[in-house]
Amino acid sequence: MEVFRDKSPPLNEGAAPDTKDVRAALQRLVRSSTFAGSQRLQDFLVYVVEESLNGRADEIRAKTIAMDVYGGTVAEMARRENVVRVDAGRLRRKLAEYYVEDGRDEGTVFDLPKGGYAPQISIRPLERSQTKLRERQNKSRTWPRLFIGIAGIFVLVCFATVFALVSTKEKVPASLPIDSLSRDERGAIFDASPMRLQAVNLANSGRDLIFPALELARLNAALTIFKAAIESDDSYFGGHAGAAQVASTISLLTSDTDLSRDMLSYADTQASRAIELAPESGWSQSAKAWVEFTKGNWPEAVEFSYRAQRLAPIDVHVLEFVSLILLYSGSFEQVVEISEEALSKVVLDRGYVFQNAMGSAKFHLKDFEGAVSAFEQVTEKGGPVGPVSVAYLMAAHQMLGNESKAKSLSEKLSREWPDSRVDLLFQSLFENPKYGEELGAAMKRAGWKPNG
Repeated sequence: MEVFRDKSPPLNEGAAPDTKDVRAALQRLVRSSTFAGSQRLQDFLVYVVEESLNGRADEIRAKTIAMDVYGGTVAEMARRENVVRVDAGRLRRKLAEYYVEDGRDEGTVFDLPKGGYAPQISIRPLERSQTKLRERQNKSRTWPRLFIGIAGIFVLVCFATVFALVSTKEKVPASLPIDSLSRDERGAIFDASPMRLQAVNLANSGRDLIFPALELARLNAALTIFKAAIESDDSYFGGHAGAAQVASTISLLTSDTDLSRDMLSYADTQASRAIELAPESGWSQSAKAWVEFTKGNWPEAVEFSYRAQRLAPIDVHVLEFVSLILLYSGSFEQVVEISEEALSKVVLDRGYVFQNAMGSAKFHLKDFEGAVSAFEQVTEKGGPVGPVSVAYLMAAHQMLGNESKAKSLSEKLSREWPDSRVDLLFQSLFENPKYGEELGAAMKRAGWKPNG
C-alpha cells in the first residue's frame, strides 16, 4: 500500500517533522526487512498515519480501520474490529523491533500509544540519539566477558538454526518473533539489564524453531537458544520454559534410553524453575504440562494444559503444546473447540501446529473433509510440514475415497521420509493406542509400506 498524496496538516502536538519527511520515513519503514511479509500491518500503519496527516486523527476508530483497511461485509465488522485490536498490539511490537534494528538511526519516529489508534509522530533529536548510544556503549563495557560469551553462543545458534532449517527443506524466516513488550517496556528492561532483554529476545526466537519437531538437529538448535537465554538471565522464566519443552520432546523421540532419561530429568528441573519464576504465565504452565505428558502423567498433563489455555487463550505457541496434549489424550472435541476459538480472535500470518492438531482431531472425529481442509490451510500459509501432517492428509484422503491423491501422498511420504514410522510413533503417543492404529491402518490402505 503506497502512501497517499497529501493535504498537509496538523500532526501531533510538540515537535513534529515536515509532512514530506513523515511520508519518506513511512516509506522506509514499510519497505524495511522488519515489516517484510506483514502487508496488513503496513496497510494499518499507512492508513492511520495518512488519516493523522489529513487532520482526522480524532476520527480513527477500530471500526473505521476495519472498514477502510480490511474491508468485508457489515456482518463481519464485529470480528474485523477484534482483528484490528489484535493487529494494533502486533504493530506496536513491530515498531519497537524496527527502532531497535532497521530504524535505529531514524530521526522520524512513529508510535501507536496504547488505548487508541491515532499515531504519535515525533522527531528524535540526533544529539539525544548519540547520547543514548554513548550510554549504551558505556553500559555494554560493564559486561565484556559475558557479552563475548553470548556472542559466541549466538554464532553457534545461527549455524545450528540454519542447519536445522535447511535439513527440513524450509526457508529461513526473514525475521524471528519478539515478545509482546511495548517499546517503552523494552527500553526499561534494557536500562535495567541488557542481559535480561537479550534473554527475552533469545527465548522468543527459540519458540519458533521447535516445530516441526521430528528432527533432532532442529530440536538441538532450539535447545541451544534456550540455554543461551538462561545464561543471559537465569531469572527470566522463558528460557527455562522453552528448554523444558524442547528437552521433553527430545526425551519422547530419541531411541537412546540414557539420553531420554537425562533429557526428561533436565526438562523437569527447567519446568519447575519456570513455574517458580512465573506461575501466572501460560508458557510456564504449558511447559509443565508437556513434561507431565512425557512422564505419562495424563491427569496432571491435562490439568496443566487447561490452565495454560485459560491463562493464554490466543498465545499460538502455548496452544501448540496444549492442543497436542489434548489430542493425544483423546479429547478431540476440546482440541477443535479451543483451536476454533483462537482462530476466531486472531488472524494468523502463517500456520501453526495447533491447526495441524485440529486437523488430526477432526480425522479421529470422522470429519475427514474438515481434516483435509485444516492441513491444507496450514500448508498454504507456510506452517509446519512434516511426516505427521503428510500421514494424516494421506489417511484423510483415503477415507474420503480420493485414492489417487492418497497414493500420491503415500509416495511422497516414502520418498521424503523413508525411515519414518509415524504409525508406531502415534501408537506410543496416544493414551489409547487404538487411535494410532486407526491412522496406521488408513495409511496402509493408501498404499504406504513401512521401511523395515
